[in-house]
Amino acid sequence: MNGGAGVVIGATLMFVTSAALGAQAVSPQCTVTPAVAGSALDICRKAADLFAFVVPQVGVALSGGNPVLGEGGTLGGWGKRSVTFRVTAVDGRLPVKSVPLTLQRSGAVGDDFGADRAPVPMASIDAAIGVLTGIPVGVTNVGGVDLLVGATAVPTVKKGSFDLEPDGRGIAFSYGARIGLLQESSFVPGISVSYLRRALPSMDANSTTTNDTVQVRNVSLTSQALRLVASKRFVFIGLAAGIGQDKITGNADLSAVVNEPLLGTSQRVAITFPTLRESVTRNTAFVNASLGLSAARLVVEIGRSNAGTVRETLNTFDGRRANEAYTYGSAGLTVRF
Repeated sequence: MNGGAGVVIGATLMFVTSAALGAQAVSPQCTVTPAVAGSALDICRKAADLFAFVVPQVGVALSGGNPVLGEGGTLGGWGKRSVTFRVTAVDGRLPVKSVPLTLQRSGAVGDDFGADRAPVPMASIDAAIGVLTGIPVGVTNVGGVDLLVGATAVPTVKKGSFDLEPDGRGIAFSYGARIGLLQESSFVPGISVSYLRRALPSMDANSTTTNDTVQVRNVSLTSQALRLVASKRFVFIGLAAGIGQDKITGNADLSAVVNEPLLGTSQRVAITFPTLRESVTRNTAFVNASLGLSAARLVVEIGRSNAGTVRETLNTFDGRRANEAYTYGSAGLTVRF
């Protein structure tokens, strides 16, 4: 991933971790030391609302549309390969207002985090490897198989009081397979179904605001993408379109230290969250256009990820709901050899 994209992804996670990541529950069960009745409910709820709003956008950027940009059919058997360098960006909305961590004896209080339009990008390298040619049927083949592999990287990001550091090498690998329903020929379009599991590298993050500290460990995000794609080339120009479904899953381990007055008394409260998990299912549709020879093609993609299950949040985001529909686009270079 390039540096600019890494900064935006880091900033995205900063908004989530600045008030802690949360699960779907209305009041996540946090451990508070010392126990102050109701004091951490506001922090827990803000965490849950931020998570529900931001993470699906990162997941859509990770999933993208076509698993092999510009192509709908399989490669045609063993020894045929393609490599794609791609960048996908979601037309996203990111929280912009700084809402401090506060201890509330009365429980959770709704605030407006705002939401400004901002791209949420993701870069990856993807490869398709021909395995089986399939069974000849007239002027096409049926049942061809390609192996799909790839890699996504996240850099170290330091922005003000926020640090994001990938665990280990900072690279996560993707894998899957594509099965041809029709092999593209002069008269027949290419049609395939595919499964591709993508992941972000596991990350650690730290955020300090004034005298409050948040630590997040083992932050991870995965997407499982099912796709049905059709394509056809006309000399130098190619068209492809597809539909599919994404299952986006995230988890993290988190703790926070908050130093705030409560009823006139200074309180230092340590908050520990359980292992946090989130799962979102979204439908998607996309179109591709490519230009070039069969050996090398420039490809652009535009897609739409439909809204997932409605998330009711106590906190607001400039009138937008959590888990809304988002438009995304991709650009890349695909090389066959």
